[in-house]
Amino acid sequence: MAVRLPEGALEDRLERYLEGFRNRHGLEESEVVGNTVRLLVSPEAVPAVLTTAREELGVLHLSYVTVVDRMGSFEITYELADLRGGQVRVKAVVEGEEPVIGTVTHIYPTANWHEREAYDMFGVAFAGHPDLRRVYMWQDHFDHHPLLKSFEINTRRTFEGLR
Repeated sequence: MAVRLPEGALEDRLERYLEGFRNRHGLEESEVVGNTVRLLVSPEAVPAVLTTAREELGVLHLSYVTVVDRMGSFEITYELADLRGGQVRVKAVVEGEEPVIGTVTHIYPTANWHEREAYDMFGVAFAGHPDLRRVYMWQDHFDHHPLLKSFEINTRRTFEGLR
C-alpha cells in the first residue's frame, strides 16, 4: 500500500481540511489556530468526522486520545497529524456518570490503546471496541477509575479486600 501524503502549503491544507469537514458534517464549532484545525462535534459524529479525516482528507495518524473530567461531563479529544506539520483536533463532550462513545479503532488502529487507557483511568466506555479491558489497573475486584475527580485516595477503602 502506497502512502499518499497531503500536498500543498500548510495554510492551504488546513483551510482545505476545515472546508472538507464543514461540507460533510454539522460542526458545533470549527476554526484554524496556528497549525491546528480545531473541531467541536457531537459524540455521535466522531466516527464520521474521523473517517472523513483519514479517507477523504488524508490525515493518516491519530497521535492520542485524551479525556478531561468536568464533573458530570467528559471532554474527549482526538489529536490527528497529517505527517507534514498539520494537525486536526476533534473534541466531543459526553454527558453523564457512565460515559459511552463509539470506538474509532476501525478507522485509526492506534486508537486501541488510547481508548483502553481512557476506559481504565476515567471509566469512559467505547462502544464496539474489540478489546476494552484495563491497561494499568488490575482486572479483578478494582472498580475504581483513578483519574476521576471524584476518586478518593483512601488506602483503606480503595484497596480493601485486595491484600
